[in-house]
Amino acid sequence: MNSLEDKLQEGVGLTGLVDSTKAVTDDIGRLILEENVRTIEQAMKNSEERKAEWVIQARGREKTISTLLGDLQYERTYYKHRVTGEFKYLTDAVLGLEAHQRIDTGLQADMLAKAKEMSYEQVVQSYENISIRSRSTIKNLVHQTSMEDSNWPELKPENRKVRFLYIEADEDHVHQQKGKGLIMKLAYVHEGKRVVNPVSKSKQKRNELIEAQYISGLYPKNDDFWFEVLDYLETRYDLDAVEQIFLSGDGAPWIQAGAEILPKCAFVIDGYHLSKYIKTATGAYPGEEARLKRAVYGGNRNWVEAYFDTVEGNDHTPAEQKRLSSCRTYLLGNWTEIQNRHLPGYVECSAEGHVSHVLSHRLSSRPLSWSKTGAENIAKLRVYTRNGGSIRRLLNSLKEKVEEAVLPIKLDSGTLQKKKQGYAEFSTNVTILDIGKRTTMYKLFKALRSA
Repeated sequence: MNSLEDKLQEGVGLTGLVDSTKAVTDDIGRLILEENVRTIEQAMKNSEERKAEWVIQARGREKTISTLLGDLQYERTYYKHRVTGEFKYLTDAVLGLEAHQRIDTGLQADMLAKAKEMSYEQVVQSYENISIRSRSTIKNLVHQTSMEDSNWPELKPENRKVRFLYIEADEDHVHQQKGKGLIMKLAYVHEGKRVVNPVSKSKQKRNELIEAQYISGLYPKNDDFWFEVLDYLETRYDLDAVEQIFLSGDGAPWIQAGAEILPKCAFVIDGYHLSKYIKTATGAYPGEEARLKRAVYGGNRNWVEAYFDTVEGNDHTPAEQKRLSSCRTYLLGNWTEIQNRHLPGYVECSAEGHVSHVLSHRLSSRPLSWSKTGAENIAKLRVYTRNGGSIRRLLNSLKEKVEEAVLPIKLDSGTLQKKKQGYAEFSTNVTILDIGKRTTMYKLFKALRSA
């Protein structure tokens, strides 16, 4: 409050006032935390139940743990169990801290949420009030966070009945630190599209996918990827009620493999790659693009074959000839999959855009290089949150799996009650409140006491 005038004279504006106020409130919160931890430590020392089971081995051992409020520093006591000989910092156990944990779970979750959007260095620089300054810390956190079985958070049986289901798939090519590049697979399941702004006067209506859920990862074995998709479908949908599952993509073998595993599945070549090959095939003959497109989309295979027979007989460079041959193989080799676009219920695929937003934005749009673990965990984190998952809940669940059973020890209630009484006496003996003059500070302290 006293620095308010100085801040205004500095011309910091509202944003500067928010920053300075947050720094003060964070400090207050950290000091409250440290005082609470000291109270827990003293209550543990005074506990009769603790004295019966654990003996003091060493006192005053310091610990620093980084939190969203800053670095929390405190001293704790090291104990030894009378029967088992086990050693433990009981105050750390009460706080739910692991043996060598340096970062609170809340801060870990915040770091992971940032790491899936920005570089490790940018994550470190975003914190000004903690002692962690190494990007290796962020990298280790990403690597150590197990993302196994995390694609479908909180998936529960629903038995949803829909006529059509749509699965769209594509891949991102990620540069690896050592060895050849990585193929990061992405697929998403949805129930169709709906217009987001139906009452808008804009000519371009924006669509959104209905009940979209994503899956991503390296998956060296294609079957593992598609059986996981199948598990999701069987859990959430009544597949007997589904008439057709449309699987769309560019025709890569790993994508087409899904059509052999998923029931009632028709594979469809997506419009983006189809148009790309048509443009390439008519690059030297721009006037033929519309005609070739009409023939391909209209199912006139004879005309398409005649077109390639004609143009391949003309003079071309070896590179042009190779491109024409590749286009012919793609269009005629995927003819049935192209014509599946006319099946009732099909809607256009948008996988290319989803790969850009979900994967490429973080993994490959800038000159980055990754390890396998780092790239896959970042991809899975981005998918996990898009599917509605909470990183905080994920970390808590992983912690519960590895957390050792802690012997229940009752803290000394007298110590806790004494501290509580001290707070109560403070809140009822504040001079500025006793005066009764309704200043700004009076209102602030009254609000604090009421809280």
